[in-house]
Amino acid sequence: MRIKIERINVSAIVHSTESQDKVAEAMSILFPFEFEILVSKAKGHYGNEMAFLEVELKRKEEISKFWNYLIELLGEQKYQILEMLDNLLDDSGVLHLRIDKQKAYLKSVYLASGGDTIVLKAKIVTYPLKKEKLKEAVKKLIEDGY
Repeated sequence: MRIKIERINVSAIVHSTESQDKVAEAMSILFPFEFEILVSKAKGHYGNEMAFLEVELKRKEEISKFWNYLIELLGEQKYQILEMLDNLLDDSGVLHLRIDKQKAYLKSVYLASGGDTIVLKAKIVTYPLKKEKLKEAVKKLIEDGY
């Protein structure tokens, strides 16, 4: 089976009550190399100022380093991904993970189910692109790395 991670997006929202630098620092725990954060400004539902921080990885070398480092950081939590795979993997092959933003700032990586998180989206490509093949691919990526 051919497996490819086409791209990985890592993003976080900076609320008006938060420091953009601190959220960027929280995101940085996930990267074993230098990276560039794209920043866009937005307004919240009530007109409050917000920023959206995003890192997009497209180069195979960066994706491989990032993925393998993430799996290492997750430790035993990686098995939780396998248990929740039906809820985390969509039909187009995007694996959706959330990392606790507050804990990341404190240099710990914990999966989270919602709320104030760092959002990670990994586009997985298999041939053929079928849900069962995608699930097998994610299992292999988690157990063997990329």
